[in-house]
Amino acid sequence: MKKLIISIFLLVLIFFIGLISYLSFYGYETDKFNNIIKSEIKKSEKNINLNFEKVSVLLEIKKLTLYIKFINPEFEYQSVKIPLETLRTNVDLVSLIKNEIGIKKVIVKTKYLDFNSIKTAIVQLDLGQFDKNILNKIEQSKIKINANFGFDENYALNDNFNLKGIVKDTKITYAEDHKISELNFDFFYNKEQFKINNLSSKYEDIVINNGKIDFYERTGTISFKVDTKISFKNNKQKLPIIKKSFNVDETFSLKTDLSLKKDKSVLIKSLIFKNEDNLFEIEHLFLNKNYTLKNFKTINVRTKENKKINNDFSIESKKESIFVDGKIFDATLLLQELNQPDKENNFLKKISKNIEVDFNKVLTDTEFPLNKFRMVGSINKGKLQRISAKSEFEKDKFLDIAIKKEKKTGMRVIEIYSDIAKPLVNSYKFFEGLERGNLTYTSKSDKENSSAVLKIENFKLNKAPGLAKLLSLTDLKGLTDALKGEGISFDSLMIKYESSSTWMDIKEIFLIGPSISVLIEGYFDKKKDILSLRGTLVPAKTLNSIVSKIPVVGKILIGKKTGEGLFGVSFKIKGPTNNLKTTVNPVKTLTPRFITRTLEGLKKKQTK
Repeated sequence: MKKLIISIFLLVLIFFIGLISYLSFYGYETDKFNNIIKSEIKKSEKNINLNFEKVSVLLEIKKLTLYIKFINPEFEYQSVKIPLETLRTNVDLVSLIKNEIGIKKVIVKTKYLDFNSIKTAIVQLDLGQFDKNILNKIEQSKIKINANFGFDENYALNDNFNLKGIVKDTKITYAEDHKISELNFDFFYNKEQFKINNLSSKYEDIVINNGKIDFYERTGTISFKVDTKISFKNNKQKLPIIKKSFNVDETFSLKTDLSLKKDKSVLIKSLIFKNEDNLFEIEHLFLNKNYTLKNFKTINVRTKENKKINNDFSIESKKESIFVDGKIFDATLLLQELNQPDKENNFLKKISKNIEVDFNKVLTDTEFPLNKFRMVGSINKGKLQRISAKSEFEKDKFLDIAIKKEKKTGMRVIEIYSDIAKPLVNSYKFFEGLERGNLTYTSKSDKENSSAVLKIENFKLNKAPGLAKLLSLTDLKGLTDALKGEGISFDSLMIKYESSSTWMDIKEIFLIGPSISVLIEGYFDKKKDILSLRGTLVPAKTLNSIVSKIPVVGKILIGKKTGEGLFGVSFKIKGPTNNLKTTVNPVKTLTPRFITRTLEGLKKKQTK
């Protein structure tokens, strides 16, 4: 009897050892548990429907764990089919024996999912602070997910989970002119963090590669750490204020640490955008929920243009003042920036401080840089309220700029005087080839409109494509040749205009010199890009005749005999700015306005 019991015991032991060995090495497939598993899942989550052919059971004896793999699983959530590659679960044997929840972990691997086919299911998920409206802007995407998660005693998901996967071939359209394409990345998500790696995408002509973003959420604040490479596929000038162009295939590294707070305000703790030749660095910059600048600590800028350093300066914000200091600043677009209507600047409207600027050198787009540029002033709600700036081109050649507010009207007044005119007007084609001359400029502007008067005295023009074309059409060959060679001298130029965001009314362009005088008026439709000018051009010989015969103005205008009137030309210039059409007609009478303006100009010249 004793031997029998021992034999049975040994047989049972051998059976269990064999069974354990078989389950450990080969596993076991069965469909006997299908209905039980499906029923339990349905109890815990009614929106989930799981079908499968059978399960494969594998034992890990050291960990007292059963690995259960579902064969050919089909998964539905919110009636949306989710194609699965792998579905398996780890069951704790000790808990199972105690009749407790023994599921340690569930592992899910999906096939590539088409975003539009699972979008309705994603919308049903609790995504915390994530704005679900962004989902509507995703036009296409493919997603592959590898998830690991566990359950508590109530079959609810516990915090011990992680989610990783791949997103590829994604296209997002925020607006017609804001599209992200070819967006690809890997991701990892758990309770504490969300990481993106191998990020790549295209936005217009900007290409992002080797991107890495880490997200952390603590006490209602979401923090981002970004580390990526950015390159450009087109020559586009992105930073006009400092004249920095981004060249084809020029690559930058971008590193930033920023936080998005519960009230949607943003703190940029640090941002470094750089390559070997350029640096943009920001420290502690605050934006409110409307992305309006509240304050910042420091901004450092260093750039190269055409292999030469054109910007190297820093901006520091203190309690009451902003200090701008540097070796060099590229201000080739200075006049254009100053000559804009006084528009509301929403980004800077929270900034009201004094400002001090000190540059060793300021570049212009001419051979005349500024030296020892000094400026003091104040900013009120993002606008330059008043400034006083002085600099010198060379010995005894100065530049003065003043901005102030007119007390009666509240309009912003800009006053500029320059002993050398060329640096301030060289970006305009009309002034191409300008030599010598001093400049006086005054403008008044409010939020909607501006008016300005520009005056240049004692200068010479050569090239000047607009004037050259006009002279060629008038058959004034000598003047055309002069313009192409040494240039044509003028005593003065006066330009008066009024402007809004959509329209410029050119009240007067008056040129007078030893060779010719020109009077022009017209308009520029900014919205349609249509320029329309009409004017009169008269050679100096005719003007001298006017002066000599001033007592008999009637005879001059009409002529004593048929065909004896004055010689001049009237002209019209009209069309899109890239395709202007010019027509010219001879005239035998001059308008009183032309004669009056000419006589005023000659009188001023004689007075001098």
